[in-house]
Amino acid sequence: MNTMTGQIAEFTSSLVCDRLPADVLEKTKVSLLHNLGVALAGGPLGAPWGYAEALGEAGTNASARLLLNGRAATPETAAFVNAALIHARAQDDVYFPGLTHIGAIVTPAVLAVGEQLGSSGRDMMTALVAGYEAAGAVSQGFAQRTTARGFRASGLYGGFGAAAGVARLLGLGKGATANALGIAASMAAGTNQTWVAGTQEWQFQVGLAARNGILAARLAAAGGTGAPDALEGSAGFYKAFMGDLAHVEQVGLDLGSTWRSLDVTYKPYPVCAILQGPVLEAVALAQQHDIDAKDISGIRLSLTPAEASYPGTDCRGPFSDVGATLMSAQFCLAVALTQRRVRGADMRRFSDSSLLALANRIEVNANSQLKARSFVLEIDLTDGRTVQRSYNPSGEPFNWDREEVMRHLRSMQDELPLGPDELEHLGAVVLSAEDRTVREIVSAGVVGA
Repeated sequence: MNTMTGQIAEFTSSLVCDRLPADVLEKTKVSLLHNLGVALAGGPLGAPWGYAEALGEAGTNASARLLLNGRAATPETAAFVNAALIHARAQDDVYFPGLTHIGAIVTPAVLAVGEQLGSSGRDMMTALVAGYEAAGAVSQGFAQRTTARGFRASGLYGGFGAAAGVARLLGLGKGATANALGIAASMAAGTNQTWVAGTQEWQFQVGLAARNGILAARLAAAGGTGAPDALEGSAGFYKAFMGDLAHVEQVGLDLGSTWRSLDVTYKPYPVCAILQGPVLEAVALAQQHDIDAKDISGIRLSLTPAEASYPGTDCRGPFSDVGATLMSAQFCLAVALTQRRVRGADMRRFSDSSLLALANRIEVNANSQLKARSFVLEIDLTDGRTVQRSYNPSGEPFNWDREEVMRHLRSMQDELPLGPDELEHLGAVVLSAEDRTVREIVSAGVVGA
């Protein structure tokens, strides 16, 4: 009987760029563009260059480059640092059915190894699709259950995507790819306490998943083996992280008929995915009613119980790291209402007394009548009025196409270390990725290259 890792490996190892559906290929390029764009804007919040020294980046295998500054590094270190940079604003893409930031993990792993190998853009695109589909398949429907036990989904599931993507780039067959996935299962890690404590593990988790995915694929390429039933085994991944094996039997069976890459979405603001809609509507309310912070007596944000209780969402501080501010509904709404926009630099206003005063007047409530991603935002004004916005999505508002991603990146121009012409060049290179090389694509993400 085929195992889950075997099922996934059979699909990902057989992918060929020319046979990918056109919409999947297009979507993957759009995701790559978005992630590189927010990485370039992420320097002021992340600037994780010190991580390279901590990881021992110097060496004879310094055949990949760090985004933004172009520094040479080993592929493993480049993957770690670039993952942290893509994720620095928490604005990278997200696969909501699996609560996983797939792009921040798969993209840097594939770019780093692809640059070392001198890979073509076509091979890179195939590897990226393999990674997105693998990570999506193992996380869909299960992330909510592992999150409830304290584990962070990106750290648990993202490494499978990096392993599958790098294995495809290395040309591994079904057996070796299954071994890579089995090995990756033993490298899954990460808790959500980082959001509660306001510390930096959230950046390290995506970096480790990207780096470990490379290691898993390389070990498999060298003959290393992973448990065939690493996912569904009685002492395997799902049993360990969920506590049971309920509903796991379908994992991987619909690969090729369901393309999870198409369900990856983006973020207009450098805040938690749960808060994108509330922040968007807070900005709209402030503009529509010309609201001044001094005129606000109280604010209530109602979310689903799972979203209201997600670690870090209901937090008034104190704050000492952007990981805490970008997760806090109180802080992010305070910024949105006072600034009528949200910039990455705002997430560093840890001690801004005006923001903290408004944040202290904001309540986060759980409402079991709401469905996922829906919310009610109510703002009480000192003149006795209450203004509100409700949101009940019937689709995904942030599943952007190439024009929408470019339009959004242009709106971030003052946060990017690129001039207008350089930004257009980045878009042109990435959106023709299948006709480029990995080195060209990385160079487009290096300032001054």
